[in-house]
Amino acid sequence: MRTSQIDTATADELAPVLLLALQRLGQLGRPGAIALARQVEDDDADFDEAVEWIADIASGGLRE
Repeated sequence: MRTSQIDTATADELAPVLLLALQRLGQLGRPGAIALARQVEDDDADFDEAVEWIADIASGGLRE
């Protein structure tokens, strides 16, 4: 998937890409986290909401 397609991607199309990206950032450790942090603006409500959902997934709290 190209970044230009993200705005029109469905959840099922985007989820595998996000998972791979998060896993790779995890492999990179702190440098990966810092690179992501540089991209995030302080008042990004969409990011904040996504973080909450990811935290739910990580804790095992979100299942179909």
